[in-house]
Amino acid sequence: MPGPEKINFESVVVLCGGGSSSEREISLLSGENVYQICRQIFPTEKIILDEDSLPDRVRKAKNSIIFPMTLGEFGEDGGLQTLLEEAGLAFVGSDSQASALCMNKFLAKQIVSGRGVPVADGIKFSGRNLPSIDAIASSIGTNLFIKPNAKGSSLGTHVISSREDLASALENINDGGEYILEKRISGIDLTVAVLDGKALEVVEILPKHGFLDYDNKYVPGRSDKICPAKISASAAKEIKSCGELIFECCKCRDWARMDFILQNNGSLFFLETNTIPGMTQSSFFPLSAAAAGINLPALAKKLVGLAAARMRRTFSE
Repeated sequence: MPGPEKINFESVVVLCGGGSSSEREISLLSGENVYQICRQIFPTEKIILDEDSLPDRVRKAKNSIIFPMTLGEFGEDGGLQTLLEEAGLAFVGSDSQASALCMNKFLAKQIVSGRGVPVADGIKFSGRNLPSIDAIASSIGTNLFIKPNAKGSSLGTHVISSREDLASALENINDGGEYILEKRISGIDLTVAVLDGKALEVVEILPKHGFLDYDNKYVPGRSDKICPAKISASAAKEIKSCGELIFECCKCRDWARMDFILQNNGSLFFLETNTIPGMTQSSFFPLSAAAAGINLPALAKKLVGLAAARMRRTFSE
């Protein structure tokens, strides 16, 4: 077998879209942005996925680096990553197991909580087996968030402020999916990018109305973003340390973004991990990286390089 120094990749293939993803729009915008960045550096192709499957033209790209920008279901939950692994393709980002774990918010929180990362109290339940309002109220109260267990970008998240809100939310669940109810933590919305295990700068997000839902994350003008965040040095250090710990104990790879809430009393709570961060013009990861002195071409080169190194190791074995 040729040595690793003789193995070169032919091109970068950016994947975006996805048939079932509820985050398809952001995926397409992010994929286009990554494609425009990568094509300045490498021979690059963009492929839009319209189904939850791997096209033959991707399966045959054995000497290319696949760059998934497929947010949400199938693309970020380990489904796509499983197909890429089975095809023997080198790709940017976390493997199938880490992707599936991080998309399962409740399980990921259990794991990181066991390593000392603080999380809000909550319960998981199935849409086919709804808990009683009395059981919920006695366990975690009625000032809550309800959200799907395995969706990103705050999709499907709703505020619960009373027993009446809770009853209405439960009545509106008409599928057998998994959901989370967790205590509503008030404070500052923060996120930190982690690149190859190293936390970058903390971003503070200030929604102009309501909580940090899908629109407040992605619609321009709905939130102000401050980076580095205007928080104490000790709080920033704690968030970065927690981000790196979560990256390590969830076995993330290459890049990820971790979301937190910081209360006024200084208490920090972990919310979720995004294993394929958005890369639109208003996304948080590029902002965090830029504040750490990493521009978009350098970020793309780093991520592709990490995947290429894994390809070289595979060929050298």
